Amino acid sequence: MQPKTKYLKGLFSLDFGTTKFCLATLREAPGQDARVVETLCVPAEGMRRGMLANVEQAKAALKQLLELGERHFDTDITKVVVGIAGSHLGSRIVTVSRPLDGEVVTVSDVRSLMERAESETPTEGRELLHTIPIAYRIDSREAVEDPVGFRGRTITGEYFLIDADKLYMKDVVDVCNECGLQVVRLYSEPFASASVTVPDSYKQLGVALADIGGGTTDGIVFKGGRPTAAFTVNVAGKLMTNDLAIGLSLPPDIAESVKLRFGIRPRPGDAMDVTNIKGERRIISGEHVVPVLGPRIHELCALLASELQPYKGCLGGGILLTGGGADVKGITEYFAAKLNIPVARARPVLGGGQEAGLESNASSSALIHPTKFATVIGLLNLELGRVEELAKSKKNTWTNRYLGQFVNWLRELS
Repeated sequence: MQPKTKYLKGLFSLDFGTTKFCLATLREAPGQDARVVETLCVPAEGMRRGMLANVEQAKAALKQLLELGERHFDTDITKVVVGIAGSHLGSRIVTVSRPLDGEVVTVSDVRSLMERAESETPTEGRELLHTIPIAYRIDSREAVEDPVGFRGRTITGEYFLIDADKLYMKDVVDVCNECGLQVVRLYSEPFASASVTVPDSYKQLGVALADIGGGTTDGIVFKGGRPTAAFTVNVAGKLMTNDLAIGLSLPPDIAESVKLRFGIRPRPGDAMDVTNIKGERRIISGEHVVPVLGPRIHELCALLASELQPYKGCLGGGILLTGGGADVKGITEYFAAKLNIPVARARPVLGGGQEAGLESNASSSALIHPTKFATVIGLLNLELGRVEELAKSKKNTWTNRYLGQFVNWLRELS
């Protein structure tokens, strides 16, 4: 009799994507120390460009996913961490200082400094998702990561903040609550994806991650090992598929298959026998696909170039592409040629860091997953890291509040 699969109960992440709703959790790998990510998806409903567009449709799709998930994972699914995406996401860098008067920097000083950064330039209707320390300086000395224990006249902290529309987050929480779920934590999706796709060495060199999803391409830029900007581009995989569906008169599911098979760098002589929307059979080849798909890829490339213009010369690690759209053949080569910068595909690896799944590291022993699961695995990774760090300290100290170099408030959202 085959042993029953053991799942890490109670830890689920949920990605409200434009094309799919996806759950992820962990199961034990027999005979191994590692835990394996397992995902389950259903087609998305009620979403547009990474955001809720029809609440009732979204609830129906989520209920379907939960029913499948509880049967598949053999457990009640009651708590989730959820990703937030869309053009309403915003980011900024805040620098704040406070006097020390020659005293030693304490944990309380650092806490106070971070709280002041969070209260700087508050925007009505916005809610913070992440507060990430970039660097601390004592007087005019070189920056340090941990200022506690140093003596000086003034301490200055620099922080990267990501916030989102407060009422939209309330809408997301309401949808989950009405489906019987408690939202434990909200994370920004580009930050989550980066946690499992961007190697630490690339963050130090400077790198931009572009997660090409269904409705949006969500990005985050790192300099000197720390995030410095987040952005959203409203061009992604679904528009590519729609272009092919309209341009070649194909049903959407056939158009999606055509997109992934040919891309903009089809194999010579490759052809595909399809049925168009009229029910007629036809042979599709690369010469049909590239003229239709190419302009949309060019548009996405131009929009990314515009977003990354302020960081020209700072991205030694180039651009990493993840998300389902990163699997379009030829997209990395096209971007590299147009932007004159290294471009590579990055697949998610639980734990991230040096084990992130660049194609050049494909022989790694790490369990590398498809690019389309970068967000949901990233959400799981952030929450797993938070839970494991909390387990190390039984006291509810202020440091636990800022674990993982971000702060996440639910407050009255649930």
